Amino acid sequence: MTRRPLRLFAAAALTIAAIAAYAHAHPTKTTPEPNSIVNSPAQVSIEFSEALEPKLSKIQLTSEAGAIVSKAPSAVDAADARHMTLPLPTLAPAVYTVKWVSVATDGHKLEGSYKFTVK
Repeated sequence: MTRRPLRLFAAAALTIAAIAAYAHAHPTKTTPEPNSIVNSPAQVSIEFSEALEPKLSKIQLTSEAGAIVSKAPSAVDAADARHMTLPLPTLAPAVYTVKWVSVATDGHKLEGSYKFTVK
């Protein structure tokens, strides 16, 4: 009778470990926020739910016409690998699209995008 609870506990622990191993780095906070109207920001900043692989993760900003706006590379924060930023030039009033790629340290890749407007 004591072996069955141990087996159930072991199975539950393995299930939890498997779920954790397949985690993806989802955005938890973005600056500027999606669909916001802002003054020209100095940078785009995204915080993710998981640590990122710096060489494989990136942020890109494009204009309404699809042109890349910032030539500077994005960077994952060395002190907090869940945080990535992209420095920006002064932006003219327009709608911009933030495109991001996150690769978690376990190798899982996600990508997404959102828009914001500079007034």
